[in-house]
Amino acid sequence: MRALLLILAFLSGCANTQVADVQPGHRSQNKDLDEAGLWFAMDRAEKTVAAAPERITDKVMQDYLNALSCKLAADLCGDIRIYLIRQPYLNAFMAPNGMMVIFTGTLARTENEAQLAFVMAHEIGHYRGRHSLENWRHLKNVSNLMTGIGSVTAGTGVGLVAALGAYANLASFSRDQEREADALGFQSLQAAKLDLAAPGELWSAAYEEEKVNPKGFMSGVFASHPATTERRDRLKQMALSNATEGADAGAERFRALIKPYRSSWLADELARRNYAQSDVMLARLAAIPWDLGTVKNFQGELYRKRAQPGDLARAASAYQAALREPDVSPATFRDLGTTLKRLGNNAAALDAFREYLKRAPNANDAAMIRSYLNEN
Repeated sequence: MRALLLILAFLSGCANTQVADVQPGHRSQNKDLDEAGLWFAMDRAEKTVAAAPERITDKVMQDYLNALSCKLAADLCGDIRIYLIRQPYLNAFMAPNGMMVIFTGTLARTENEAQLAFVMAHEIGHYRGRHSLENWRHLKNVSNLMTGIGSVTAGTGVGLVAALGAYANLASFSRDQEREADALGFQSLQAAKLDLAAPGELWSAAYEEEKVNPKGFMSGVFASHPATTERRDRLKQMALSNATEGADAGAERFRALIKPYRSSWLADELARRNYAQSDVMLARLAAIPWDLGTVKNFQGELYRKRAQPGDLARAASAYQAALREPDVSPATFRDLGTTLKRLGNNAAALDAFREYLKRAPNANDAAMIRSYLNEN
């Protein structure tokens, strides 16, 4: 209650929704009581995000994200704090106090540094334009003050979901705000000499996933940034109109960063059980000549878990394709064996199990597999 009263006290100021762009060091210079109240609530939500068990705190990953943010917005480098949260959705947002949250599902889907950079640059564009403050003032102007307060203070208790939910209403950006953030994001990519085709490619992929998203499933695909045909086409046209010599996609840097995490993030994706979207996602990744053993293995896992008519045969085919790639996981032999056994191909299943034990003799399930082989 005390927090609510403080926020109400702060919110006695100006009702004008138009604001000037944020400037470096804006927080220490800010005299706007309206915005100070919003930041008060966001700071409390940030403490929950920072301490969340879902947060990835690996130093190499954090340093990479921090450096990329500074590359995209050097003037705001000291004002932005990035949190990578283990959630299997393509989503990111930036709160008005300088907190940027990126979901691991974004890194699992992006193909290179340029695509990730545009996600970040777009969010920085919202921050630079202070769009959240505009939305906050709009809530007040349309007599939804208490609703707006509730949307923020909901995140001041415990729990990551509540903390992230605190920002939901404020991140419902208008088309004009989205276009402005896109334009600012393009400028940042161009200045950083990153590939300007990346944004259109990423939103095109997001749109393909959205097309097959079943009703009742949480989308997560840029929930506050709709993946529409209009946006996809506009981003592609912007790339054609702003070609940059020597642009870099940064694929190798990005791949080296995410390789240690990729299997766990793809497992998180399948755990959503939104197989229609995951199938589209994995098919796109399988068309990229990198780490195909991992991708094809998870295609097999998807078919095996989905268990629609014909999926067992599809799973076996995907596992076999994975095994033709270098550095494949030994577990793929086990999963292939299990699938072949269910298909009634016992001889091939036994061969797969034997190869699994040869490559992973100390696996947790090795004793069970040996017992099965001894019985057959």
